[in-house]
Amino acid sequence: MNTIAIKFGIFLPVLIFSLTFCVTQEDAIYIKNQVDVLVRKSKQDEKKFEESFKKLEEKTKADESMRQEIKKSLNEDQEAMRFHLAQVEADLLEIRDRIQGLTGKVEENSHLLKGAIEEDTTKVDAMAYKIKELSSVVDELKPRIEKIESSLSFTPSVNKKTTGLEKVVPVQGRPQKDISPPQKKEPTEPEMYDRALGHYRGDRYEEAMTGFKNFLKLYPKSDLADNAQFWIAECHRGLKKYEEAILAYQKVINGYPKGNKVPSAMLQQALTFEKINEKTPANLVFKKLVTNFPKTKEAEIARKRLKQKK
Repeated sequence: MNTIAIKFGIFLPVLIFSLTFCVTQEDAIYIKNQVDVLVRKSKQDEKKFEESFKKLEEKTKADESMRQEIKKSLNEDQEAMRFHLAQVEADLLEIRDRIQGLTGKVEENSHLLKGAIEEDTTKVDAMAYKIKELSSVVDELKPRIEKIESSLSFTPSVNKKTTGLEKVVPVQGRPQKDISPPQKKEPTEPEMYDRALGHYRGDRYEEAMTGFKNFLKLYPKSDLADNAQFWIAECHRGLKKYEEAILAYQKVINGYPKGNKVPSAMLQQALTFEKINEKTPANLVFKKLVTNFPKTKEAEIARKRLKQKK
């Protein structure tokens, strides 16, 4: 706009000068007035333009400042949102870990409860076996008691002496009392098993282990032999002798492949491997348990363990 005014200022005198030779003085005055009006209007327009331009510039600066503030606010909001999302993700991970830990504890408690139920069932079976054995002993003792009672009875006989007096003389005298030292009675199969199991339940693992080992020596073919070997392994585990426990569980698996304790032995063996941070053999035992005994509770626990590790 300033350039236009300068050009107009240069052109105007020339125009006036040229017109003075072509028009009258009255026309020149009229033209001069019109030019003055145009100049004033041009200055007014220039002033308005500068004011408008200034306002536009101020508005642009204000808009830029507002844009910067909005941008800053958005950045702060984005940063806060990222922090919030990170916090939420961390909380979710913590909750998931807690749920997994609680799931593991529930499964372990469930297994322990199942084991306790099996122990009680085993104890009931042992008591039934004991009652049956006692009945058999009573039946064996009956004829002996009858024989002893018969030997204690006596028959009188009559002997005549020269004096003519009659005297009753017992034919058979009262048997002499047996003074030989009593023989030590070996405990029965259920007695030995129950005694060792009682030591285990009382956390007397060394005594329990000794009792179960003696039980296996006296009754190696008992129906409770696999149970006894399993509790030996559990005693090792209770004493935190994890390597010995793993070997003892393996004896249950190899020695009694058709016994009811094999799934429990495999599960406990895998869990014991985890105790000593041997994850690879633990996973192998879990997988073998799922393959060989897929419908058991122990297999269900093994599946969940394997799923948690993925």
